[in-house]
Amino acid sequence: MILAFDYLELTREWFSHSGLGRWMILVGFICNLLMGPSHAIAGDISDVPYGIFSLSQDGKSVPSAVLTNPLIAGISLRWAWQNVEKSEGVYDWSYFDKQIPLVANAGKKVLFRISSGGKNTPSWVFGSGPQTFSFLDTNPYAPTYNQTVTIPVFWDPIFLQKKKKLIVAMGQHFTSNPDIVMVVASCANATTDDWHIPSSKIDVQNWRALGYTSDKLINACKQIIDVTMTAFPNQVVVLAVARSSNGLDPNPDYVAQAVVNYANATYPGRFIVQKNSLSADTPDPSIMPILGAWQIIYDNQPAVAGQMLWFVSNDLTCRMNGRVKPCDPATVLQQAVTVGALYGMRYQEIYQGDILNPALAGVINSAAELLVP
Repeated sequence: MILAFDYLELTREWFSHSGLGRWMILVGFICNLLMGPSHAIAGDISDVPYGIFSLSQDGKSVPSAVLTNPLIAGISLRWAWQNVEKSEGVYDWSYFDKQIPLVANAGKKVLFRISSGGKNTPSWVFGSGPQTFSFLDTNPYAPTYNQTVTIPVFWDPIFLQKKKKLIVAMGQHFTSNPDIVMVVASCANATTDDWHIPSSKIDVQNWRALGYTSDKLINACKQIIDVTMTAFPNQVVVLAVARSSNGLDPNPDYVAQAVVNYANATYPGRFIVQKNSLSADTPDPSIMPILGAWQIIYDNQPAVAGQMLWFVSNDLTCRMNGRVKPCDPATVLQQAVTVGALYGMRYQEIYQGDILNPALAGVINSAAELLVP
């Protein structure tokens, strides 16, 4: 099939030459079609390995014990916007430039993640005057628990302009690296790169006062997906989704579903939808008739993935088990891995600390086996 892009390029080249030059261009174009597109033209989901991705610590070196573990297919490298762009237009890619070759030399692939937006917004962005939203952080696992947090409004044009410039710069520096197979996009992320829209009763009132509509948020997400796809033509784009509030949207999955539908239709084969809350509490699709927030993952197989909600090693709160005690770490992680596999996940991000825990080696081995089709 001749792509519209190829046809336009051929037309421009044809009319800019004459005689023999035109025929040479045409022959070259036909040869490219017969040989098929190269990896450099566009990444697709077939480039993404099945299995376990180790979820590294923000901005920290990957331990050699993870790099040499043959059961690990890839490494999720992550850092925050305020650390890579401390002043506008001045980028520090050194963390990734040091870690990516180490991962590649270990024979593993990279999931590339820069948390941008929400709490991970540089102070200079706020100084440029975007509209902001403040909320009380009610997550007891967050460093800002019980504190008021101020973030840029997701759809604010000033904020979006700054964030899109970051993504373009990221692409210019990293898209040519074949070891980076996935890039994370985020558009409704108040705290981390996870999809999170503060939705308490007072939050809903405050969003409404700022002019919130579902379409505004959907349009902002489309913009982020478009610029990420364009900046990273050689990679697959990953978006973590979650629910919002019935008080804001027609139903809690309305915005996420609209965004996922747009990405799948516009960029077929180049998009993965992910949930970053996989746990032993995740509804089992083999026995549960209603999957709730997880229906969107079930419906988008096989281009789906998961990230563990939390770690199981030395977590006395039993968060991965719905805070129900007792919670044997191996049993809880095994349950989460098994349920995730039933959703047809291509890969699962497991916290680095759990991968390094010798007591969980059997679970990691089981996960590597379960995630291979």
